[in-house]
Amino acid sequence: MPPQTSEPATAESPASNEIVFPFGDGGCFGCSKSNPDGLQLRFFRDGDQVTASYTVPDRFHGAPGIAHGGIVATILDEFSCAAAVALAGTRVVTGELQVRYEKPCPVDRELEVRARIRSAEHARYFVIEAEIAMDGQRLVRSTGKFFRQPA
Repeated sequence: MPPQTSEPATAESPASNEIVFPFGDGGCFGCSKSNPDGLQLRFFRDGDQVTASYTVPDRFHGAPGIAHGGIVATILDEFSCAAAVALAGTRVVTGELQVRYEKPCPVDRELEVRARIRSAEHARYFVIEAEIAMDGQRLVRSTGKFFRQPA
């Protein structure tokens, strides 16, 4: 069952294409709004991809002013899993994630994140690509295998 989207946008509500997981967020470090220590990511469906803007808080820096690489990989992983739920209607777990850091991701700057299913041909997993960009320039990209989970 594909996830629901929120109600139509108003001045007080988010865009109508925000992904709302039908199974809840379970306190997830990446996406739970109830986890004060987490990233609290939001996801929006845009055609055949999942997108959002996100600003990495300074508390998640590695080198001064630069987002920690593990946090960056977590963002890509979360968006990849959200793409499987939003675009294919199924939960997944990460089997493999290859990350290519092309340029540093700054903290406290708005980043654009997107993910899409590259292949759903294998019976057990999806191949999903994700990327983080800033000002139209790609900073990081990933490709992963995400294993389908029973409903």
